[in-house]
Amino acid sequence: MILTPATQRRLSRRAGFTLLEVLVVVAILVILSTVAIVATTRYLEDARKGRAQLQCRSLSTAIESYKVNAANPTFEEPTDLGQLLQPPFGGTAFLKNGDQDLIDPWGQQYQMKQYGQGDGTTIIQVYTFSKNDGTPISQFGIGPLAKVN
Repeated sequence: MILTPATQRRLSRRAGFTLLEVLVVVAILVILSTVAIVATTRYLEDARKGRAQLQCRSLSTAIESYKVNAANPTFEEPTDLGQLLQPPFGGTAFLKNGDQDLIDPWGQQYQMKQYGQGDGTTIIQVYTFSKNDGTPISQFGIGPLAKVN
């Protein structure tokens, strides 16, 4: 092929991308990254809620162990979660990681409530609320299943 000055100009003009092509590619990348960030943050929040529910279950199990190991009948149930770290009847803590086990994924302290049953027994509910949307979370579930009043 013989290169004439007109052919050389045409070839040199198509050697790179136009500004419009670059802007279209950048816009597509921005849209895709926005969708990915929104999806990722939603999944991270769901993971935090699941972790909080598992920690509530773990604390509930520690409370049951506390009740079983209480030597004196006056120490049947803890009055607050701090007693799982230093039981008033002596012995070792019921929580493996100490104070860290009492903090939820959003940095708040877990709460507990006692509910009396008709047969004289009590149920202790460990719960917290999601910091972002206020969803209740307990050992029974997340949201309406949590049964937090």
